[in-house]
Amino acid sequence: MEPTGKVSSGIVKLPYKDVLSAISYLEREDNTAIYVKKLSPIASFFFRLFTLRVRKRVTRTFQAEFLRNVSLMLSAGMTLTTALEEAAASSDKPGFETDIKDMIVNIQGGASFSAAAEKYPYIFPKTVSYLIRLGEETGKLERMLMDASEHLRRIDHIVSDTKQALLYPVFVLVSMGAGLLFWLYYVVPKIIGLFKEMDVSLPRITDFVLKVSAFVQANFFNMILGITVAIVSIVLGYKGNQKFRKRIDAILLKLPVCGTIIAASTMAFITEYFSLLLNVGIDILQSLQLLKDTIKNEVYRDKLGVVRSGLTRGEGIAEAFREAVVFPPFVVRMIHVGEQSGTLPEQLSRIAEDYRNRLSLIVATIGKSIEPVVLVVAGTMFAIIIIALFLPIYDLVTKVSGR
Repeated sequence: MEPTGKVSSGIVKLPYKDVLSAISYLEREDNTAIYVKKLSPIASFFFRLFTLRVRKRVTRTFQAEFLRNVSLMLSAGMTLTTALEEAAASSDKPGFETDIKDMIVNIQGGASFSAAAEKYPYIFPKTVSYLIRLGEETGKLERMLMDASEHLRRIDHIVSDTKQALLYPVFVLVSMGAGLLFWLYYVVPKIIGLFKEMDVSLPRITDFVLKVSAFVQANFFNMILGITVAIVSIVLGYKGNQKFRKRIDAILLKLPVCGTIIAASTMAFITEYFSLLLNVGIDILQSLQLLKDTIKNEVYRDKLGVVRSGLTRGEGIAEAFREAVVFPPFVVRMIHVGEQSGTLPEQLSRIAEDYRNRLSLIVATIGKSIEPVVLVVAGTMFAIIIIALFLPIYDLVTKVSGR
């Protein structure tokens, strides 16, 4: 019963196992608990089933904005639960607001902010949860939340540039493949069929294109099915098998354009994370372990393990990175400078900024960079088809003129 006398009833999810604790929670703000009962296991199952919802995807930009708002409200003197509630109320994601309210209930029930945040990794990634815990321990929660917000914005910029840079070559390859299939499956057979009706002798190159076209026509759907199965198998294998994932990552890093983009993106990601972790006071070995757990590229993950092993053997930071081989000499030299001068976080931050700029430059110039290759490959393929189609016409015209 509310202080106004209004009686309300319903089911609420609370982080308590005993009824007395639930009553204490419900009677805050001068409310009166008339009757409280814990749901039976069966009733609890059906409650969870009927309240099950599909969470909307939360972008890094949204996460960064939310953390920034909470940090600003804490700096203004608000309590943590009030700041969380106010920041969540301004969102347009109902599921998100509900989860934050559940978090608030957990915090009011005695859980720490970091422990409550770990239950919602789609809102608070592992690194952010770690920074929250560090902020609680040091009494600098507002600063840690702001650092986490800025970090997520920079990571989002890296990921966005990487996707944009990779999209162009993929689009070009798919377009070229689709165009070639269309010509071989639909255009070439009709034109060459016309030549056959006119009883024109076909040159070798035309005969070769005809055989390729006939093969495509006869196996078109099998080819589409095979390509689909191959793509699905690669995706599933990449997600489910670490050794297979490492092989694919190694192959991608060796590809001309794709490898450059992935290497720049991963180096920006590693140095950005490493700089953040060292800046907030986490020791190098623990930072490397967190990096290894966070990074997705298996080749770099393996090399970070090599770096960490080198440090545990007593090697210097720059020397350990040099032995890992995959890190460019420029990065190793900058780390060496930071190690010698005691400014390693600052040097890592400069490296991260440099790689972010490289990614932005790649995005701006990738079209011009691969244009010559596209022109040569596409030009060669379609030149062969055009020559194959025009040679019989030329022969026919020559014969007619000779008569």
